[in-house]
Amino acid sequence: MTGQPLQNYPFWRVDAPLRAIGEEGPLPGKADVVVVGAGFSGLSVALHLARAGRDVVVIDQDQPGFHASTQNAGAAGRTIRHKFTAVAKELGLPTAVRIFQEAQGWLDYTTDFIEREKIDCNFTRAGRIYGAHTPEAYENAARDLETHQKHMPVDTVMIPRAEQHKAICSDAFFGVQYLRDVGQLHPGRFHSGLLDRVLEAGVRVLGKCRAEGFEHTRDGHVVTTPRGAIRAKDLVLCTNAVTGTHHPLLRYFHRRLIPIHSWTVVTEPQDDATIRAALPSGALQLDTTLLYTAVRTVEPDRRLLITARHLFDHPNPESAASACIAQVAERAPVLANVRAEYCWHGIFALTFDWRPHIGTDAKTGVHYQIGMVGTGVPLCGYLGWKLANRILGKPEGETVFADRPFPTRPFYNGNPRWILPYMREYYRWRDNGAGRRALAKHGRQPTPVSAD
Repeated sequence: MTGQPLQNYPFWRVDAPLRAIGEEGPLPGKADVVVVGAGFSGLSVALHLARAGRDVVVIDQDQPGFHASTQNAGAAGRTIRHKFTAVAKELGLPTAVRIFQEAQGWLDYTTDFIEREKIDCNFTRAGRIYGAHTPEAYENAARDLETHQKHMPVDTVMIPRAEQHKAICSDAFFGVQYLRDVGQLHPGRFHSGLLDRVLEAGVRVLGKCRAEGFEHTRDGHVVTTPRGAIRAKDLVLCTNAVTGTHHPLLRYFHRRLIPIHSWTVVTEPQDDATIRAALPSGALQLDTTLLYTAVRTVEPDRRLLITARHLFDHPNPESAASACIAQVAERAPVLANVRAEYCWHGIFALTFDWRPHIGTDAKTGVHYQIGMVGTGVPLCGYLGWKLANRILGKPEGETVFADRPFPTRPFYNGNPRWILPYMREYYRWRDNGAGRRALAKHGRQPTPVSAD
Protein backbone atom coordinates (compact mmCIF):
# COMPACT_ATOMS: atom_id res chain seq x y z
CA MET A 1 0.00 0.00 0.00
CA THR A 2 1.39 3.39 -0.98
CA GLY A 3 -1.08 5.40 1.09
CA GLN A 4 -1.26 8.21 -1.47
CA PRO A 5 -4.41 10.39 -1.44
CA LEU A 6 -6.81 10.03 -4.35
CA GLN A 7 -5.75 12.16 -7.30
CA ASN A 8 -8.54 13.71 -9.37
CA TYR A 9 -6.79 13.89 -12.73
CA PRO A 10 -5.82 11.38 -15.43
CA PHE A 11 -2.98 9.08 -14.46
CA TRP A 12 -1.49 9.52 -17.94
CA ARG A 13 -0.49 13.09 -17.16
CA VAL A 14 1.98 11.97 -14.50
CA ASP A 15 4.45 10.68 -17.11
CA ALA A 16 3.26 12.98 -19.89
CA PRO A 17 2.29 16.37 -18.39
CA LEU A 18 0.24 18.74 -20.47
CA ARG A 19 2.33 21.49 -21.99
CA ALA A 20 1.84 25.24 -22.13
CA ILE A 21 2.47 25.87 -25.83
CA GLY A 22 1.81 29.11 -27.67
CA GLU A 23 -0.34 30.58 -24.92
CA GLU A 24 0.86 34.16 -25.31
CA GLY A 25 1.16 36.66 -28.11
CA PRO A 26 -0.96 37.44 -31.16
CA LEU A 27 -1.98 35.00 -33.84
CA PRO A 28 -0.18 34.91 -37.15
CA GLY A 29 -2.18 36.82 -39.72
CA LYS A 30 -2.57 33.95 -42.15
CA ALA A 31 -1.85 30.30 -42.85
CA ASP A 32 -2.69 27.73 -45.46
CA VAL A 33 -4.75 25.73 -42.97
CA VAL A 34 -6.19 26.44 -39.52
CA VAL A 35 -7.09 23.38 -37.44
CA VAL A 36 -9.37 23.87 -34.42
CA GLY A 37 -8.59 21.26 -31.77
CA ALA A 38 -5.20 19.91 -30.64
CA GLY A 39 -6.17 16.38 -29.69
CA PHE A 40 -5.32 13.22 -31.62
CA SER A 41 -7.53 14.22 -34.57
CA GLY A 42 -6.35 17.79 -35.04
CA LEU A 43 -2.68 16.98 -34.60
CA SER A 44 -2.87 14.10 -37.05
CA VAL A 45 -4.47 16.27 -39.74
CA ALA A 46 -1.89 18.98 -39.08
CA LEU A 47 1.09 16.61 -39.21
CA HIS A 48 0.25 15.14 -42.60
CA LEU A 49 -0.60 18.51 -44.12
CA ALA A 50 2.61 20.08 -42.83
CA ARG A 51 4.74 17.23 -44.15
CA ALA A 52 3.10 17.82 -47.54
CA GLY A 53 4.29 21.43 -47.47
CA ARG A 54 1.26 23.26 -46.09
CA ASP A 55 1.63 26.08 -43.56
CA VAL A 56 -0.56 24.89 -40.67
CA VAL A 57 -1.72 26.56 -37.44
CA VAL A 58 -3.50 24.55 -34.73
CA ILE A 59 -5.50 26.36 -32.05
CA ASP A 60 -7.11 24.92 -28.94
CA GLN A 61 -9.20 26.50 -26.20
CA ASP A 62 -7.18 24.62 -23.58
CA GLN A 63 -3.76 23.02 -23.42
CA PRO A 64 -3.16 20.50 -26.23
CA GLY A 65 -4.53 17.09 -25.25
CA PHE A 66 -6.51 18.36 -22.25
CA HIS A 67 -9.72 16.59 -23.22
CA ALA A 68 -10.44 13.06 -24.49
CA SER A 69 -6.91 12.42 -25.78
CA THR A 70 -5.61 12.11 -22.22
CA GLN A 71 -8.85 11.15 -20.47
CA ASN A 72 -9.45 7.80 -22.17
CA ALA A 73 -8.47 4.25 -21.20
CA GLY A 74 -5.83 3.79 -23.90
CA ALA A 75 -7.54 0.95 -25.77
CA ALA A 76 -6.44 0.51 -29.39
CA GLY A 77 -8.99 -1.72 -31.10
CA ARG A 78 -10.79 -2.40 -34.37
CA THR A 79 -14.39 -2.56 -33.24
CA ILE A 80 -17.42 -0.39 -33.78
CA ARG A 81 -20.54 -0.44 -31.68
CA HIS A 82 -22.77 -2.39 -34.07
CA LYS A 83 -22.05 -5.98 -35.03
CA PHE A 84 -21.12 -6.99 -38.57
CA THR A 85 -24.47 -8.60 -39.30
CA ALA A 86 -26.39 -5.55 -38.05
CA VAL A 87 -24.36 -3.19 -40.26
CA ALA A 88 -24.78 -5.50 -43.24
CA LYS A 89 -28.55 -5.58 -42.70
CA GLU A 90 -28.73 -1.79 -42.43
CA LEU A 91 -26.28 -0.70 -45.14
CA GLY A 92 -25.73 -3.78 -47.28
CA LEU A 93 -22.94 -6.36 -47.26
CA PRO A 94 -20.43 -4.44 -49.46
CA THR A 95 -20.62 -1.35 -47.23
CA ALA A 96 -20.37 -3.45 -44.08
CA VAL A 97 -17.22 -5.11 -45.40
CA ARG A 98 -15.71 -1.70 -46.22
CA ILE A 99 -16.53 -0.37 -42.75
CA PHE A 100 -14.94 -3.32 -40.97
CA GLN A 101 -11.96 -3.32 -43.31
CA GLU A 102 -11.34 0.29 -42.34
CA ALA A 103 -11.77 -0.59 -38.67
CA GLN A 104 -8.96 -3.11 -39.14
CA GLY A 105 -7.15 -0.41 -41.09
CA TRP A 106 -7.15 2.08 -38.24
CA LEU A 107 -5.58 -0.48 -35.92
CA ASP A 108 -2.93 -1.36 -38.51
CA TYR A 109 -2.31 2.33 -39.26
CA THR A 110 -1.79 3.12 -35.57
CA THR A 111 0.55 0.17 -35.08
CA ASP A 112 2.64 1.22 -38.09
CA PHE A 113 2.60 4.91 -37.10
CA ILE A 114 3.90 4.22 -33.59
CA GLU A 115 6.68 2.02 -34.96
CA ARG A 116 7.61 4.33 -37.82
CA GLU A 117 7.64 7.48 -35.70
CA LYS A 118 9.35 5.73 -32.78
CA ILE A 119 6.81 6.95 -30.22
CA ASP A 120 7.42 5.45 -26.78
CA CYS A 121 3.87 4.90 -25.50
CA ASN A 122 3.94 1.34 -24.10
CA PHE A 123 1.94 0.00 -27.03
CA THR A 124 1.30 -3.72 -26.84
CA ARG A 125 -1.08 -6.10 -28.61
CA ALA A 126 -2.37 -7.55 -25.37
CA GLY A 127 -5.75 -8.52 -26.81
CA ARG A 128 -9.30 -7.86 -25.70
CA ILE A 129 -11.90 -10.14 -24.12
CA TYR A 130 -15.67 -9.67 -23.99
CA GLY A 131 -17.42 -11.71 -21.31
CA ALA A 132 -20.93 -12.75 -22.35
CA HIS A 133 -23.38 -11.84 -19.59
CA THR A 134 -26.01 -14.25 -20.91
CA PRO A 135 -25.95 -17.43 -23.03
CA GLU A 136 -27.83 -15.49 -25.72
CA ALA A 137 -25.08 -12.84 -25.81
CA TYR A 138 -22.49 -15.59 -26.38
CA GLU A 139 -24.56 -17.29 -29.08
CA ASN A 140 -25.25 -14.00 -30.84
CA ALA A 141 -21.56 -13.11 -30.81
CA ALA A 142 -20.63 -16.54 -32.14
CA ARG A 143 -23.15 -16.33 -35.02
CA ASP A 144 -22.04 -12.81 -35.88
CA LEU A 145 -18.37 -13.84 -35.86
CA GLU A 146 -19.10 -16.79 -38.15
CA THR A 147 -20.69 -14.45 -40.70
CA HIS A 148 -17.92 -11.90 -40.24
CA GLN A 149 -15.22 -14.50 -40.87
CA LYS A 150 -16.86 -15.59 -44.13
CA HIS A 151 -16.62 -12.12 -45.63
CA MET A 152 -13.62 -10.65 -43.82
CA PRO A 153 -11.32 -12.83 -41.68
CA VAL A 154 -10.34 -11.42 -38.29
CA ASP A 155 -8.13 -12.72 -35.49
CA THR A 156 -11.01 -13.42 -33.10
CA VAL A 157 -12.10 -16.65 -31.42
CA MET A 158 -14.96 -17.76 -29.19
CA ILE A 159 -14.09 -19.52 -25.92
CA PRO A 160 -16.95 -21.51 -24.30
CA ARG A 161 -17.80 -21.19 -20.65
CA ALA A 162 -16.14 -24.47 -19.73
CA GLU A 163 -12.78 -23.08 -20.87
CA GLN A 164 -13.14 -19.38 -20.11
CA HIS A 165 -11.12 -19.60 -16.88
CA LYS A 166 -8.00 -19.66 -19.04
CA ALA A 167 -8.79 -16.18 -20.30
CA ILE A 168 -10.89 -14.42 -17.66
CA CYS A 169 -10.98 -14.49 -13.88
CA SER A 170 -14.75 -14.42 -13.39
CA ASP A 171 -17.15 -17.35 -13.51
CA ALA A 172 -20.08 -14.96 -13.88
CA PHE A 173 -20.02 -15.16 -17.68
CA PHE A 174 -21.34 -17.65 -20.22
CA GLY A 175 -18.28 -17.80 -22.45
CA VAL A 176 -16.10 -15.08 -23.95
CA GLN A 177 -15.07 -13.58 -27.26
CA TYR A 178 -11.32 -13.04 -27.58
CA LEU A 179 -9.88 -10.47 -30.02
CA ARG A 180 -6.24 -11.55 -30.08
CA ASP A 181 -4.67 -8.83 -32.26
CA VAL A 182 -5.87 -5.58 -30.66
CA GLY A 183 -3.82 -3.51 -28.26
CA GLN A 184 -3.50 -0.85 -25.63
CA LEU A 185 -1.15 2.05 -24.98
CA HIS A 186 -0.33 5.03 -22.77
CA PRO A 187 -2.48 7.77 -24.35
CA GLY A 188 -0.59 10.59 -22.62
CA ARG A 189 2.72 9.50 -24.11
CA PHE A 190 1.09 8.81 -27.45
CA HIS A 191 -0.32 12.35 -27.57
CA SER A 192 2.97 13.84 -26.38
CA GLY A 193 4.90 11.97 -29.08
CA LEU A 194 2.42 13.07 -31.74
CA LEU A 195 2.70 16.66 -30.54
CA ASP A 196 6.49 16.47 -30.78
CA ARG A 197 6.27 15.27 -34.38
CA VAL A 198 3.82 18.06 -35.23
CA LEU A 199 6.10 20.74 -33.79
CA GLU A 200 9.10 19.25 -35.57
CA ALA A 201 7.13 19.49 -38.85
CA GLY A 202 6.86 23.25 -38.36
CA VAL A 203 3.23 23.45 -37.26
CA ARG A 204 2.42 26.39 -35.00
CA VAL A 205 0.36 25.08 -32.06
CA LEU A 206 -1.39 27.71 -29.95
CA GLY A 207 -2.94 26.69 -26.65
CA LYS A 208 -5.45 28.73 -24.63
CA CYS A 209 -6.72 30.20 -27.88
CA ARG A 210 -10.47 29.74 -28.29
CA ALA A 211 -12.04 29.97 -31.73
CA GLU A 212 -14.92 32.41 -31.19
CA GLY A 213 -16.06 33.25 -34.70
CA PHE A 214 -15.87 32.03 -38.27
CA GLU A 215 -16.31 33.93 -41.52
CA HIS A 216 -16.37 32.13 -44.84
CA THR A 217 -15.39 33.98 -48.01
CA ARG A 218 -14.66 33.10 -51.61
CA ASP A 219 -10.96 33.01 -50.75
CA GLY A 220 -11.22 30.87 -47.64
CA HIS A 221 -11.96 31.42 -43.97
CA VAL A 222 -11.31 33.91 -41.17
CA VAL A 223 -11.17 32.57 -37.62
CA THR A 224 -11.47 35.10 -34.79
CA THR A 225 -10.09 34.56 -31.29
CA PRO A 226 -9.46 36.77 -28.24
CA ARG A 227 -5.88 37.12 -29.53
CA GLY A 228 -6.81 38.29 -32.99
CA ALA A 229 -7.95 36.84 -36.31
CA ILE A 230 -6.27 34.48 -38.72
CA ARG A 231 -7.07 33.96 -42.39
CA ALA A 232 -6.67 30.56 -44.07
CA LYS A 233 -7.57 28.84 -47.29
CA ASP A 234 -8.78 25.73 -45.42
CA LEU A 235 -10.43 25.37 -42.02
CA VAL A 236 -10.63 22.04 -40.17
CA LEU A 237 -12.83 21.37 -37.11
CA CYS A 238 -11.61 18.59 -34.79
CA THR A 239 -13.52 19.52 -31.64
CA ASN A 240 -15.42 16.26 -31.02
CA ALA A 241 -17.13 16.08 -27.58
CA VAL A 242 -16.24 19.68 -26.65
CA THR A 243 -17.77 21.23 -29.77
CA GLY A 244 -19.29 24.47 -28.52
CA THR A 245 -22.54 26.35 -29.07
CA HIS A 246 -21.31 29.94 -29.35
CA HIS A 247 -21.40 30.06 -33.15
CA PRO A 248 -23.89 28.69 -35.73
CA LEU A 249 -21.20 26.53 -37.36
CA LEU A 250 -20.43 24.86 -34.02
CA ARG A 251 -24.10 24.50 -33.12
CA TYR A 252 -24.68 22.58 -36.35
CA PHE A 253 -22.21 19.89 -35.27
CA HIS A 254 -23.10 20.13 -31.58
CA ARG A 255 -26.65 18.97 -32.39
CA ARG A 256 -25.23 15.83 -33.98
CA LEU A 257 -23.23 14.69 -30.96
CA ILE A 258 -24.24 12.93 -27.75
CA PRO A 259 -21.66 13.68 -25.02
CA ILE A 260 -21.39 10.64 -22.73
CA HIS A 261 -19.51 10.68 -19.46
CA SER A 262 -17.82 7.83 -17.63
CA TRP A 263 -15.37 7.38 -14.78
CA THR A 264 -11.90 5.86 -14.88
CA VAL A 265 -9.88 4.58 -11.93
CA VAL A 266 -6.21 3.64 -11.78
CA THR A 267 -5.25 1.63 -8.72
CA GLU A 268 -2.13 1.63 -6.64
CA PRO A 269 0.59 -0.81 -7.87
CA GLN A 270 -0.46 -4.44 -7.50
CA ASP A 271 1.54 -7.59 -6.83
CA ASP A 272 1.94 -10.15 -9.58
CA ALA A 273 -0.47 -12.58 -7.96
CA THR A 274 -3.33 -10.06 -7.97
CA ILE A 275 -2.73 -9.12 -11.59
CA ARG A 276 -2.56 -12.76 -12.70
CA ALA A 277 -5.73 -13.52 -10.77
CA ALA A 278 -7.59 -10.51 -12.20
CA LEU A 279 -6.34 -10.78 -15.80
CA PRO A 280 -5.12 -14.33 -16.45
CA SER A 281 -4.63 -13.70 -20.19
CA GLY A 282 -3.25 -10.17 -19.80
CA ALA A 283 -5.94 -8.90 -22.17
CA LEU A 284 -8.25 -5.95 -21.64
CA GLN A 285 -11.48 -7.35 -20.20
CA LEU A 286 -14.96 -6.04 -20.96
CA ASP A 287 -18.45 -7.50 -20.87
CA THR A 288 -21.46 -7.47 -23.16
CA THR A 289 -23.75 -5.40 -20.94
CA LEU A 290 -24.84 -1.93 -22.08
CA LEU A 291 -23.37 -0.36 -18.93
CA TYR A 292 -20.15 -2.30 -19.35
CA THR A 293 -17.03 -2.44 -17.20
CA ALA A 294 -13.48 -2.47 -18.58
CA VAL A 295 -10.31 -3.59 -16.78
CA ARG A 296 -6.71 -3.55 -18.07
CA THR A 297 -3.18 -3.47 -16.75
CA VAL A 298 -1.05 -0.34 -16.84
CA GLU A 299 2.53 -1.34 -17.51
CA PRO A 300 5.26 -1.02 -16.39
CA ASP A 301 3.62 0.42 -13.27
CA ARG A 302 1.80 -2.86 -12.41
CA ARG A 303 -1.44 -0.99 -11.83
CA LEU A 304 -4.98 -1.81 -12.88
CA LEU A 305 -7.24 0.54 -14.79
CA ILE A 306 -11.01 0.28 -14.38
CA THR A 307 -13.54 2.12 -16.52
CA ALA A 308 -17.15 2.00 -15.33
CA ARG A 309 -20.16 4.03 -14.17
CA HIS A 310 -21.09 5.28 -17.65
CA LEU A 311 -23.86 7.91 -17.39
CA PHE A 312 -23.71 7.94 -13.57
CA ASP A 313 -23.12 11.14 -11.60
CA HIS A 314 -21.16 11.20 -8.35
CA PRO A 315 -20.67 14.05 -5.89
CA ASN A 316 -16.89 13.58 -5.73
CA PRO A 317 -14.08 11.38 -7.09
CA GLU A 318 -13.93 9.32 -3.87
CA SER A 319 -17.56 8.26 -4.33
CA ALA A 320 -16.99 7.49 -8.01
CA ALA A 321 -13.86 5.44 -7.32
CA SER A 322 -15.63 3.33 -4.70
CA ALA A 323 -18.55 2.73 -7.06
CA CYS A 324 -16.26 1.74 -9.95
CA ILE A 325 -14.39 -0.79 -7.82
CA ALA A 326 -17.64 -2.16 -6.41
CA GLN A 327 -19.04 -2.55 -9.93
CA VAL A 328 -16.06 -4.50 -11.23
CA ALA A 329 -15.88 -6.60 -8.06
CA GLU A 330 -19.43 -7.86 -8.61
CA ARG A 331 -18.01 -10.14 -11.30
CA ALA A 332 -14.37 -10.20 -10.21
CA PRO A 333 -14.30 -10.50 -6.40
CA VAL A 334 -10.49 -10.58 -6.42
CA LEU A 335 -10.65 -6.82 -7.08
CA ALA A 336 -12.94 -5.96 -4.18
CA ASN A 337 -10.14 -4.61 -1.99
CA VAL A 338 -7.94 -2.83 -4.50
CA ARG A 339 -7.30 0.82 -3.73
CA ALA A 340 -7.73 3.67 -6.18
CA GLU A 341 -5.00 6.30 -6.46
CA TYR A 342 -6.42 8.16 -9.48
CA CYS A 343 -10.01 8.78 -10.50
CA TRP A 344 -11.24 11.09 -13.21
CA HIS A 345 -14.34 11.93 -15.20
CA GLY A 346 -14.11 11.87 -19.01
CA ILE A 347 -16.46 12.74 -21.84
CA PHE A 348 -16.61 11.13 -25.27
CA ALA A 349 -18.92 11.81 -28.20
CA LEU A 350 -21.39 9.37 -29.67
CA THR A 351 -23.31 9.98 -32.88
CA PHE A 352 -26.90 8.99 -33.61
CA ASP A 353 -25.79 6.44 -36.20
CA TRP A 354 -22.91 5.17 -34.02
CA ARG A 355 -20.37 5.89 -36.76
CA PRO A 356 -17.56 8.46 -37.02
CA HIS A 357 -17.86 11.31 -39.50
CA ILE A 358 -15.41 13.24 -41.60
CA GLY A 359 -16.05 15.38 -44.64
CA THR A 360 -16.51 18.87 -46.01
CA ASP A 361 -19.55 20.99 -45.24
CA ALA A 362 -21.17 21.86 -48.56
CA LYS A 363 -22.42 25.26 -47.37
CA THR A 364 -19.25 26.65 -45.79
CA GLY A 365 -16.44 24.52 -47.21
CA VAL A 366 -15.28 23.69 -43.67
CA HIS A 367 -13.60 20.30 -43.25
CA TYR A 368 -14.51 18.31 -40.16
CA GLN A 369 -13.57 15.21 -38.20
CA ILE A 370 -16.11 14.91 -35.42
CA GLY A 371 -17.89 12.12 -33.53
CA MET A 372 -15.30 9.46 -32.72
CA VAL A 373 -17.83 7.18 -30.94
CA GLY A 374 -15.49 6.12 -28.15
CA THR A 375 -12.82 4.52 -30.37
CA GLY A 376 -10.67 7.58 -30.78
CA VAL A 377 -7.20 6.35 -29.83
CA PRO A 378 -6.57 4.48 -33.10
CA LEU A 379 -9.40 6.02 -35.12
CA CYS A 380 -8.45 9.69 -34.76
CA GLY A 381 -4.99 9.34 -36.26
CA TYR A 382 -6.25 7.19 -39.12
CA LEU A 383 -9.08 9.53 -40.04
CA GLY A 384 -6.77 12.52 -39.59
CA TRP A 385 -4.50 10.99 -42.22
CA LYS A 386 -7.52 10.39 -44.46
CA LEU A 387 -8.82 13.94 -44.03
CA ALA A 388 -5.40 15.46 -44.75
CA ASN A 389 -5.21 13.46 -47.98
CA ARG A 390 -8.70 14.60 -48.94
CA ILE A 391 -7.63 18.23 -48.49
CA LEU A 392 -4.52 17.54 -50.55
CA GLY A 393 -6.64 15.91 -53.29
CA LYS A 394 -4.91 12.55 -52.96
CA PRO A 395 -6.65 9.19 -53.58
CA GLU A 396 -5.48 7.97 -50.16
CA GLY A 397 -8.20 10.21 -48.70
CA GLU A 398 -10.98 7.87 -49.82
CA THR A 399 -12.92 6.44 -46.89
CA VAL A 400 -16.35 4.96 -46.32
CA PHE A 401 -16.87 7.39 -43.44
CA ALA A 402 -16.59 10.56 -45.54
CA ASP A 403 -19.48 12.87 -46.41
CA ARG A 404 -22.14 10.49 -45.17
CA PRO A 405 -25.42 11.88 -43.79
CA PHE A 406 -24.74 13.23 -40.30
CA PRO A 407 -28.02 12.72 -38.44
CA THR A 408 -29.53 14.53 -35.49
CA ARG A 409 -33.01 14.40 -33.95
CA PRO A 410 -35.89 16.90 -33.96
CA PHE A 411 -35.75 19.33 -31.02
CA TYR A 412 -32.35 17.99 -29.90
CA ASN A 413 -30.03 20.88 -29.04
CA GLY A 414 -26.91 18.91 -28.19
CA ASN A 415 -27.50 18.87 -24.44
CA PRO A 416 -28.55 15.37 -23.37
CA ARG A 417 -28.47 16.01 -19.62
CA TRP A 418 -32.23 15.75 -19.26
CA ILE A 419 -32.37 12.38 -21.02
CA LEU A 420 -29.19 10.70 -19.73
CA PRO A 421 -30.74 9.54 -16.42
CA TYR A 422 -33.57 7.88 -18.37
CA MET A 423 -31.07 6.29 -20.76
CA ARG A 424 -29.01 5.03 -17.84
CA GLU A 425 -32.02 3.52 -16.08
CA TYR A 426 -33.24 1.90 -19.30
CA TYR A 427 -29.81 0.37 -19.91
CA ARG A 428 -29.65 -0.80 -16.31
CA TRP A 429 -33.13 -2.34 -16.60
CA ARG A 430 -32.11 -4.12 -19.81
CA ASP A 431 -28.85 -5.43 -18.32
CA ASN A 432 -30.41 -6.58 -15.05
CA GLY A 433 -33.43 -8.13 -16.76
CA ALA A 434 -31.27 -10.17 -19.13
CA GLY A 435 -29.05 -11.20 -16.24
CA ARG A 436 -31.96 -12.31 -14.07
CA ARG A 437 -33.47 -14.40 -16.85
CA ALA A 438 -30.14 -16.10 -17.53
CA LEU A 439 -29.50 -16.74 -13.86
CA ALA A 440 -32.98 -18.09 -13.22
CA LYS A 441 -32.51 -20.53 -16.07
CA HIS A 442 -29.00 -21.58 -15.09
CA GLY A 443 -29.23 -21.28 -11.29
CA ARG A 444 -26.45 -18.81 -10.52
CA GLN A 445 -26.11 -15.77 -8.29
CA PRO A 446 -27.08 -12.42 -9.87
CA THR A 447 -24.63 -9.58 -10.39
CA PRO A 448 -26.92 -6.57 -10.81
CA VAL A 449 -25.83 -3.18 -12.13
CA SER A 450 -26.08 -1.04 -9.02
CA ALA A 451 -27.72 2.36 -8.86
CA ASP A 452 -26.21 5.58 -7.54
